[in-house]
Amino acid sequence: MSEGEKLHIPMTVAEFSQRMSNLFARISRFRDIAVSGEITGMRPSANAIYFDLKDQGAQGGPLLSCFLRADRLPNDVKLADGLAVVARGEIINYGPRSRYSLTVREIAATGLGLLFLEFQALKDRLQREGLFNDDRKRALPRFPRKVAVVSTREGKGIDDFVRVIEKRAPFVRLHIFDTRVQGIGAERDIAAAIERADRSGADLIVLGRGGGSYEDLFPFNREEVVRAIVAAQTPILTAIGHSADIHLADIAADERANTPSLAADRVLEGWSKAAEWLPKMSERLRYAAQRGLDRATRDLEMHSRAVETAIVGRLAAIQTKIVQRERSLVALDPRARLAARAAAVATKSEQLQASAAALLRRARTQIDVRGERLPDRVAGLALRKRSLLDLRSAALRGFDPHAPLERGYAIVLRDGVAVRSALQLQVGDEVRARFGRGAARARIERIETEEEQA
Repeated sequence: MSEGEKLHIPMTVAEFSQRMSNLFARISRFRDIAVSGEITGMRPSANAIYFDLKDQGAQGGPLLSCFLRADRLPNDVKLADGLAVVARGEIINYGPRSRYSLTVREIAATGLGLLFLEFQALKDRLQREGLFNDDRKRALPRFPRKVAVVSTREGKGIDDFVRVIEKRAPFVRLHIFDTRVQGIGAERDIAAAIERADRSGADLIVLGRGGGSYEDLFPFNREEVVRAIVAAQTPILTAIGHSADIHLADIAADERANTPSLAADRVLEGWSKAAEWLPKMSERLRYAAQRGLDRATRDLEMHSRAVETAIVGRLAAIQTKIVQRERSLVALDPRARLAARAAAVATKSEQLQASAAALLRRARTQIDVRGERLPDRVAGLALRKRSLLDLRSAALRGFDPHAPLERGYAIVLRDGVAVRSALQLQVGDEVRARFGRGAARARIERIETEEEQA
């Protein structure tokens, strides 16, 4: 059998798995290998920890299964998902499942992993202090007129925010507080910019920047920035990095937006709703005003009809009297006198009708005028009543028995009765003098008559 034919002889799965195990055992490189990556899918058990390693920042891609005995856990590193590490050990093939994995002998955080550990330690400490509690966070203003933006002018991350605000709400004033947002010591610059923005009298502070690497964005995980956010009296909205990035500044801020554009939408949310609400409110006010006008018109028509009915009734009564008198004249006078009287009666009737029409017009005019003057009369009446009340109050104050005491006089009491004359007293009597403020007791040593005083 040729060598080529031997290669095509099938083998069992167990044989294949055994050959893979032998292959890993023969190659020394696999018996001591170091692999760097980011921990994901960590699964602790009683005696070991199982986890996978993936390339840092990768959302997909290959995974390397790892096994670490509990007695080999490092003392200075707390393993967690997302921690960047270097794992060193031996590649083995697990026969029953024909799956290779890394048996870890040593593991250490490195690079971004050290930053992640620093992030976790600071987050836990500040959390215990209560700096991230929801009950200390404030609601953003519904209608901000002045917004302080803490960011860098050199980057483009905040440009979308500024563009949206200037386009949709040019009446909202923006004040840019320029600061470094990355590099050594950037956290101090950011904290100082937040303090300046807080003193500017702005309604809202927006803290933001565009995306970047984990190291570039790490100043927003520093304690100085978190404490500046917590100390600020002005509500703070953050828009830092990409939507998946969560920083300690985001957790401490009153609210967080995923992107600068969404931050602009959040700032203008109240104004946008007001723009929708104002037309509806205007329509409601117009409807209410129309209802009031219709009600006033109905009242005026009702009063007008009442006056008209009264006038018509009066005219009917007068007309009845005229007819009665006309009949009396017919019965008592000759025809000539009756004709003269009838002519006079007709003239009077016309005059009465004209007077009634004029009276009706004047009544309608008076109704209109009184309807217009009624608010002024009510206001004048209230003013007169107020003046009268003030005069009576002043008069009452004049009868106040305590008023003279406030001007320096005193009331002398003996046995609780006011003494009106020195002749009511005797030497040795005990008296009580009451003043505007307080009282005093005294004993009479001498009594002077009006002649002695003169």
